[in-house]
Amino acid sequence: MATSLSPPTTASTVSPPKVPGSSNVKALRKSKIDGRRLNATSPYHVYLNSLATSGRTAMTTLLDQCTVLLGHKGSAEHYPWHQLTFEQVHLVRSQLVELGYAVNTINMSLAGLRGVTKAAFNLGTTGPDNMLRIGAVKSIKGSAVRTGRRLSPQEVKQLLSASNNLPHKARTAREKALLLIGIGGGLRCSEICSLSLEDIDLSSGLLQVIEGKGRKQRQIYLAKSIINALQKWLTYRHSQPGPLFTRILKNGQPTNNHLSASGLTHALKSLQIIAGTPAFTPHDMRRTFITQLLEKGIDLNTVRQLAGHSDVSTTVRYDKRDEQWQKNASQGIAF
Repeated sequence: MATSLSPPTTASTVSPPKVPGSSNVKALRKSKIDGRRLNATSPYHVYLNSLATSGRTAMTTLLDQCTVLLGHKGSAEHYPWHQLTFEQVHLVRSQLVELGYAVNTINMSLAGLRGVTKAAFNLGTTGPDNMLRIGAVKSIKGSAVRTGRRLSPQEVKQLLSASNNLPHKARTAREKALLLIGIGGGLRCSEICSLSLEDIDLSSGLLQVIEGKGRKQRQIYLAKSIINALQKWLTYRHSQPGPLFTRILKNGQPTNNHLSASGLTHALKSLQIIAGTPAFTPHDMRRTFITQLLEKGIDLNTVRQLAGHSDVSTTVRYDKRDEQWQKNASQGIAF
């Protein structure tokens, strides 16, 4: 008998609980998703709150796509997740495969569906049998497609030079610091945007990445050129505690508001257009950082630690050394 993908049209709603006040600004930021307070009775919110801040946006998008495939017309936030079944998850998996989604995307979607179901079980709204059945839906096997690219040293020089042509000195200083901390520190887009002034010690060059993926913390000692760029930017930034990288008004005046991910992307896009380099993303700066370390012969485990990866297999996917590098390596073997 065919299983309907359409969920019930009604679902009970519970007002989200009030979040107690806190002097910890970062903890308060973590208690929100897209500006909405987390609902502690919703498996959707409970699951997303279990993820690092950097991973919530991507998972929210994937869960939205899954509910569209399930015939739901609203947002994933209002889907009756406690009624999700093995048959529905298996059909979502099949449809994602037929639509040609990448292996990583499909498996992340399945992980999200399992995660929300487990949250529903912990909340007592779905049974253990249902959770086990959904957990039995197999992930997709196959090689993940390597995306993105690394920036060449010449491109980095062009981008740094292009920053001098920006209309305001504050933007020139900020964009140089953003570019260098991305390429020389290997931070994720979300990590760059969430940095605060107290996360960095300019005297020692020690950077503490507090909001890393998976809530892992790591530290990186920055090169002198990056420290100099940050010091230059701080001469324009407001002196009060708060975000390290802030928005800049059209008149060139820095604010005390966090630079958003879209703001970072726009800043880099503007530099790319002025410099005339091929397009790149904020994450390509991270790929460049990892590739540079591997080119210098740094051992893979050290690179993994600096990148904040749990497994070296993830680090390997960031390796953008080209065919010429591989040719030189293999032909350099002496007999």
